[in-house]
Amino acid sequence: MKTLVRNVLPWQFIERFTRYRQCFALLLGLSIFFIALMICWNLLKEINLRDLKQAFRDLPINAILFSCLSALGSYFMLICYEWSAARYAGVKLKPSILILGAICASAIGNAIGLSVLSGGAVRCRLYFKQGLTAIDVARMSLFVTLSLGCSLPLFATIAALIHTQQTILALHMSKNGIWLTAISIFCVYALVFVFLYRHQLPEKPNKDTRLFQLFRWTIRLPSMRLASCQLIITLFDAILAGAILYFLLPTQPNFITFIMVYILALVAGVLSHIPGGVGVFEAIMLAALSSEIGTAPLTVALVIYRIIYILIPLIPAGILLLVNEGKHYLTAPQVKETETGIAALVMASTVFFAGVVMMFSSVLPGFNHDLVNTLIPKKVINIAHLIASLIGILCLLLAMGLRRRLFSAWWGAVILLLIGSVLSLLRGLHWIEATVLLSIAILLINFRHSFYRKSRLIIIPFSFKFFAICFGMIALFVWVILFIYQDVPYSHALWWQFELDSKVPRALRAALGSFILLSCVMLFWIFRPALPILTKPNKAQLSKAYQIMLDSKQPEGGLAMTGDKSLLFNEAETSFIMYARRGRSMIALYDPIGDNADRADLIWAFRDLCDQHNLRPVFYQVKAANLPFYMDIGLHAVKLGEEALVNLKIFDLASKDYKDLRYTWNRGQRDGLSLKFYPPGTAPINELKAVSDAWLKNKHSKEKGFSLGSFSKQYLDNFTIAAITYEDRIIAFVNLLETKQNHSASIDLMRVEQDIPKLTMEFLMVGLILHYQEKGYKYFSLGMVPLAGMQRRRGAPMIQRLGALVFRRGGRFYNFQGLRRFKEKFATHWEPRYMAVPAGLDPLVAIIDTTMLISGGITGLKKNKNP
Repeated sequence: MKTLVRNVLPWQFIERFTRYRQCFALLLGLSIFFIALMICWNLLKEINLRDLKQAFRDLPINAILFSCLSALGSYFMLICYEWSAARYAGVKLKPSILILGAICASAIGNAIGLSVLSGGAVRCRLYFKQGLTAIDVARMSLFVTLSLGCSLPLFATIAALIHTQQTILALHMSKNGIWLTAISIFCVYALVFVFLYRHQLPEKPNKDTRLFQLFRWTIRLPSMRLASCQLIITLFDAILAGAILYFLLPTQPNFITFIMVYILALVAGVLSHIPGGVGVFEAIMLAALSSEIGTAPLTVALVIYRIIYILIPLIPAGILLLVNEGKHYLTAPQVKETETGIAALVMASTVFFAGVVMMFSSVLPGFNHDLVNTLIPKKVINIAHLIASLIGILCLLLAMGLRRRLFSAWWGAVILLLIGSVLSLLRGLHWIEATVLLSIAILLINFRHSFYRKSRLIIIPFSFKFFAICFGMIALFVWVILFIYQDVPYSHALWWQFELDSKVPRALRAALGSFILLSCVMLFWIFRPALPILTKPNKAQLSKAYQIMLDSKQPEGGLAMTGDKSLLFNEAETSFIMYARRGRSMIALYDPIGDNADRADLIWAFRDLCDQHNLRPVFYQVKAANLPFYMDIGLHAVKLGEEALVNLKIFDLASKDYKDLRYTWNRGQRDGLSLKFYPPGTAPINELKAVSDAWLKNKHSKEKGFSLGSFSKQYLDNFTIAAITYEDRIIAFVNLLETKQNHSASIDLMRVEQDIPKLTMEFLMVGLILHYQEKGYKYFSLGMVPLAGMQRRRGAPMIQRLGALVFRRGGRFYNFQGLRRFKEKFATHWEPRYMAVPAGLDPLVAIIDTTMLISGGITGLKKNKNP
């Protein structure tokens, strides 16, 4: 029955969708990429390298100058985007920070694609220091992306109607088709405008935003004034960005028609989800304008456009980010090495770029051939070309290790870059390439503190998506070879020719060597012995975990002794993570237990384990202070509730604030209640079992798991037992989680008989608080209240508003508010607890999987109104 019920629940569809969505997106992206390559090949097969060189020579220097000026104007408009986004989010930022965020986020977003995520990550790093929250940054990123996406179709439609005849020629559409499409787009905009106008709410989050009712949801949109201002900014941005390419054309078509084609190509590149829209953008521009302008000049213009608008801005953006990180590190030396921000991500991207450069430079001719031919043997030069291409592939692979902050990837990348800079000189005095590689190596050395993980390269959890990107680069490499040397007839002898001026054999060997090396790495990754997903801890591991818990300030680590969770230790065995699996969710319980210095490395190790098995990493009940560690591995936080804590330093039972508790303590003693503590292994298990069995029978429940202990002698013998006795018999007991540090303590398993004095539970809590206060502890934890502290305010995340609704109205299933009121009698303050989980639909599935794991399945879920 349980299986049948689970199969019809809606989260099964959600689970399947989240499992295969990346695969579908990967296949779609690869298909679009290879189709774009084939279209470009078909359009460019009539030209050769000589035509491209001639087109480049014919390009006037003033055209490049005007293009650069247009690029500066476009990036100024992107700064205006950031200004509008800040007003929409209702935040204030210093102009210098706003300009830095605009340049860096836009440059990286334009190059990588998925600007909401890539640009959003940059904004998070820069703006979190200014006091902004994740919600603020998300609003800014979405505003920038959606303002562009919502405006471009309108501009393209207007441009198409201004010069209909040129549009017909460019798009190969009939006049009726163009008008029908334009009217449809205008109707959509009009309907949206009317719908929003009729569903506007009176509330105003700030002077630049308005609230609208969209069916059952409330959405926040810019005011008419801000939207009009942003529309003008987007218009100028589109004109200036298009002008970069327009000035590079030898035969310049009608500007309005050109902008229309440019916008369509830009939108298609964004929708393809290919980094930078590479191939897709070029295919559309070539298909629309090559007949009017000429294929060779247009190809040269597209290449230079990419360099001016995409590649060149990446350099100052990367430098600015690294300077910002270095300044933060130098001005705050007390910051831990793990808090290195975005430097590792920037350096990983830079090394990936260096690998691409070394791969493609094998196709390009060298300089000063006579000098090289005189000083260096021919075989050395050809071998240098081959080795440089192989180093390029290794740099692509090491970029993933740098992203995961591996020290072994760091020193491997430094060595390869130094060797690559030497090979660049040996291949033909490529001094510019050698300087770039050497500069990247120096930057890596300067940011050595960002790569703190002492793990081996073999643990890097590659993915098919990453390998697909690498093979896509090789496919593009082969495409460039076939295009440049299409006039050279193929011969088997090309593979073993070693003449210095024979560029074709060098390129072919480089492509083949790169493909073989990447294939070997992928096969090793596929067939390597996989780490076990779940292994039951043995006695030695449990003993080690117990000792780590005792030496820490985290008594919750004692739940490892249940034996129902796997344990992941760091290499030094000074900390551990306890975790279990449900469906595709690998759920870690609490923050890592043990030495704080190894916390970041252990969190990364858990992420690596999940990636190796294509599982969803989830951290359950983590503290707010550790959220940066989880954001660092790409997770985001969902609030679960609040933990009730008693500050034993300020708790005073004699004060008037606790007069009710003082009455409970005195009345309980008069009525014959007494609190007795049993050291580990000395409690009367048979008497405790009778109380436990009666409690389970009364609740019509079964033992829980994962985040709760269960009754067993083996488990309870590890802890102090506090029992309430009445008339010479035990009527209630709890096992206590405590450490040697005398920092904090908490309760775990709580069992009571049915017919007990009314104030027994309050008497027990007061007794425990006084006991730990006397022993010199700092805090006593009463446990978490699920969904407590969640807000239903407009603008809050949907899952938080849903949680607040369940907290208020969910008494039919669980008495959330009653539990809060009970613990509020003792608690001096409340601390939030979170779940760290990937974005998208994953939080919903992860919460369901965790609930099932704790309850033991659907049959373990039941109505419970008792606190």
